[in-house]
Amino acid sequence: MAQFVRQEREFSPIAPIKKVSTLDRIRVIHFFLKEGQKISLHTSPHRVILVVVEGEGEFYAGSEENRDILKEGQAVIYERHEPHGFKALKDMIAIAFVLE
Repeated sequence: MAQFVRQEREFSPIAPIKKVSTLDRIRVIHFFLKEGQKISLHTSPHRVILVVVEGEGEFYAGSEENRDILKEGQAVIYERHEPHGFKALKDMIAIAFVLE
C-alpha cells in the first residue's frame, strides 16, 4: 500500500533543519538549508540517494575537495561508508533516501 511522505517547509537562520520519516526499511530525510548552511562530512552504513528538490548546492563525495554542484531535479548516490556532505549555495531543499 502506498505511503505518503509530507513535510512542511521550515528554514532556520541558525542551522539546517532535518526532518526524518521512517517507512519499512527506508528512511526519508528532508533537509532545509538557507544559503551558506552546511551538512558536514559524515558516513552512513547504508546506501544514500540524495535529490535536490529546490535550490542549488555543493555536494561532497569522499572529501570536500571532491565536489560537484547540483540543482533542482539532480541527484547523487552515495555508497555505504562513503564520506559525504553538502552546502547550500542558494536556499535549498534536498531529500535523502537511506536504504537500510
